[in-house]
Amino acid sequence: MTDEIRRLLKNGQETIVRTWTEKVTADRRINSDERLSYLQLVDHIPQIVEELHEALGNGHGHMLTEGREHGRQRWRQGYELKEVVRELTLLRVTLVEFIEFYRGALPPRPPEELTRSFHRINVFMDDEIYRTVEAYLDASRNPESN
Repeated sequence: MTDEIRRLLKNGQETIVRTWTEKVTADRRINSDERLSYLQLVDHIPQIVEELHEALGNGHGHMLTEGREHGRQRWRQGYELKEVVRELTLLRVTLVEFIEFYRGALPPRPPEELTRSFHRINVFMDDEIYRTVEAYLDASRNPESN
């Protein structure tokens, strides 16, 4: 089922990003996005979705770089750390909702397979959030290197 979910994510990347931006701009806990253009808001999100696609394919999340870039970029843009974490939490929600919505298009499989795929997505997003927060904090401690 992972291959089918990977294809679903690849084909739906634009929809995922658009839905995510709608969630972020509607979320009252995120205010820093108001001063960004659409492209600045989207930032590294398409690449993070691509990294998820790759991680689901090879089972490795060791090549995660976009979260770091996202964290540094959001620090430069004046985001509060809680806003950065909220953005990525909304990305996780968007991904899960997207898969749930299109699950009917996937071939029938035992529920355990879908559960394993959701688990892998959650592990990926946990790692992404960690790396993003780490980079954000590094940038705030060493602004001259950014």
